[in-house]
Amino acid sequence: MSILIASPVNSTDHTSDDSTQQMLDLAWAAGFIDGEGWIGIARQTRKGYDTITHRVKVAITQNNLEVLEHLKDVIGESGAINKGQRTQKMNRQTYALVFDSNHALNVIKKIRPFLKRKSHEADAVIAMWDEGLMGKRPGAKGWPPEIYNIREKWAQKISRLK
Repeated sequence: MSILIASPVNSTDHTSDDSTQQMLDLAWAAGFIDGEGWIGIARQTRKGYDTITHRVKVAITQNNLEVLEHLKDVIGESGAINKGQRTQKMNRQTYALVFDSNHALNVIKKIRPFLKRKSHEADAVIAMWDEGLMGKRPGAKGWPPEIYNIREKWAQKISRLK
């Protein structure tokens, strides 16, 4: 999937070749996620708790496992590839590559310069992460209600961007 670019100036300078290749790979990954992926907030409720938890996620569903494995390598973040449940209507097995929480945020930050269609969702997720204190621990008393309100406000905004 990678395109190798040979430097016409100095073919022995592998540093610039490597960084150019990395940028091309991230641009490819961004295009793939722009077209086939999902950037958003998953809402979860836990049994016995009244509050909703919000999790940043990046997910890509595809019927080509090798492409997802390559995408995961290009991104360089921890993510899970799960096998989808195949139905009789499906011609091929599907797989989902899912990045969660801070790994999803790192994916978004890496591909953000190259995103077109999903750039607004990416920007909103980054804003929610900062403003909603995502990735931080709430302590023994939990978060104050205003933090949950901030998170929910951003989750709804991101949902409306779809």
